[in-house]
Amino acid sequence: MTALLSAEGITKSFGATRVIEGIALSIAPGEPVGLFGPNGSGKTTLVNILSGLLFPDAGTVRFEGKEITRLPIDARYRLGVARTFQIPHPYPALSVHEALRVALAADPGNRSAGEGARGDEEGAIEDLLSRTGLFNQRLVPCALLSQGCLRRLEFARAFACRPKLLILDEVFSALSALDEKELLDLLLAANRDDGTAFLLVSHNPPLLKSLCRRILVLEEGRIVRERRV
Repeated sequence: MTALLSAEGITKSFGATRVIEGIALSIAPGEPVGLFGPNGSGKTTLVNILSGLLFPDAGTVRFEGKEITRLPIDARYRLGVARTFQIPHPYPALSVHEALRVALAADPGNRSAGEGARGDEEGAIEDLLSRTGLFNQRLVPCALLSQGCLRRLEFARAFACRPKLLILDEVFSALSALDEKELLDLLLAANRDDGTAFLLVSHNPPLLKSLCRRILVLEEGRIVRERRV
């Protein structure tokens, strides 16, 4: 079976500092994978490269067999690679509804809008709001959202492209118990019902063990071991 996402020989330096070196990994369609490592191990640099926010100095990234090493993040989004950020940065002046309209517009194929509850953009937005529990906040400016609602908006914007792969950077940190449970349920449902693969970055080993089939351990810019759960 062709890997959904694969990377070979990924290396990245910032100035004289080598942050990651020679990383190889693959994620199968529908597979939940965890990424664990101490602060400074290169986790965020790696997921930035996999999502297209950064380009590597060396190595290749492929998605569904197609090389995407130099493809920027917006083009990967249109292919079905979506990511969330450790610190959400939505457009603060936009309402939640407007932020989701922007996310839908980022995919010219309009896959989500074409398959919304009413077969239009508004139907797709309403579906995303309901799915992520944000309907009551739909007119609230993003700058006024709680941490839990910001995380829900991150999920909603990611779901807008009907992703085949979600790349999640510490998405469950600093949440209330209720928000964490509901977002966990969202992620598990996307994996179970939609076949969405994910790469979850977390400092929480029990959480990774409960969600992932494999856990990649990153230390000093290298994957030093892989744990099957």
